[in-house]
Amino acid sequence: MRSRAERRQVAEWLLRGALLVVLGIALWRTFQRDSVSTITRSTKTSTFATDFAGIVTNPAVGAIDLKVDAMPSRTERDALVALRRIGVIVRWSDIPPAIAVEVERTREPEARARVLVTAATRTPIALVDSAGLIDSLRAGADASVEAVSVVGAVRAEQGRFAASAYAPVPDARRAVLVLGRADWETKFVMQALNEAGWSVRARIPTAPGIAVNDDGLLPLDTSRYDVVVALDSSSAELAPVIARFVAQGGGLIAAGAALEWEPLRRLAPARAGDRRPGRILLADDSVTTRDLPLRPLSLVRSDAVSLQREAPGVTLAARRAGLGRVIALGYDESWRWRMLGGASGMGAHRRWWSSTVGSVAPDRAAAALSIGDGAPLASLVFALGKPSSPSAVSSQGGARDPLPIALLIMAALCLLAETASRRFRGAR
Repeated sequence: MRSRAERRQVAEWLLRGALLVVLGIALWRTFQRDSVSTITRSTKTSTFATDFAGIVTNPAVGAIDLKVDAMPSRTERDALVALRRIGVIVRWSDIPPAIAVEVERTREPEARARVLVTAATRTPIALVDSAGLIDSLRAGADASVEAVSVVGAVRAEQGRFAASAYAPVPDARRAVLVLGRADWETKFVMQALNEAGWSVRARIPTAPGIAVNDDGLLPLDTSRYDVVVALDSSSAELAPVIARFVAQGGGLIAAGAALEWEPLRRLAPARAGDRRPGRILLADDSVTTRDLPLRPLSLVRSDAVSLQREAPGVTLAARRAGLGRVIALGYDESWRWRMLGGASGMGAHRRWWSSTVGSVAPDRAAAALSIGDGAPLASLVFALGKPSSPSAVSSQGGARDPLPIALLIMAALCLLAETASRRFRGAR
């Protein structure tokens, strides 16, 4: 059996061997760094595609200084990320303008494209698609622009810089069920929705226990209907069915006495107050929404949102209920707007009702293509990190290699351990 001194000598020889190995690795690394010297390559995003082949085929390139003079494509950005992952340092400078764009579809039969743009820039922005110019926006504006149709990608352009997005593919809308008495309001709400392209079905009571309705009115579910419009107390009989329909994802617009039935009251964002008559018209006057009779709404839920207001109070409020949306309507006799609104009254009444119904309809549009780049600056920072200042780019060299420091620490530890062991056993 070996003595403690012999075991200590074996450990000292192992430490010497480890020290020699570490010194050998350090010497090998020195010759390797001398044989292949790294260089920094400067390039621009506008010329990166042509410079890329020269960068990847040159093993001496250890760093890239990228000047962003145009917005890099997703392919170019992925190439820069790949270079970083194989050890090439990528630094970029010249921050591009912050532009973001998104395209959505209105939930109406026409399915217009709504382009949402935000920009932190002083230069005007042009909105274009594959067919040409859609609109132009003033500097520094957050804007929403509607277009009947768009072709291909929608681009928000500012010189060489642009953000792009694709519109979702629209799906056919389901029917709208109108519940109301046989009066002017029910007649003209149905007519306005029909003119806007909605498929309208109705249930209209004409006498106690007798109702006129479309064949196959029920079942009321989201596979057949998008929205229910309850204009008065005639919806009481179907109130429990409507509540289930909303919970499954359908939309509901409730006005007047329809807000008082218990199954709908639990869903509604507001209660209707006392009726206030509309403004008395003089000769040659025309009606707008502020002149209509209404029942001001009082919000009763913390998640209710006021969408429209007139001088007497809130006239339109909304909230989410289950998977669906519910709007409480305070306007009474909106048909007066259509009949007495002058030359623009009919169109304004039609657009308002179509837009209000669309705001609670389920979103059935297919997902947009993901090949666009709606926020290119954010994507660039996410992929490559924060930009470098020009002075930092010129002063920084290659990446610091941590291996030499680790080798130095290991060599020092081996040497100190061996020396301490020899001193403890009395040897020199």
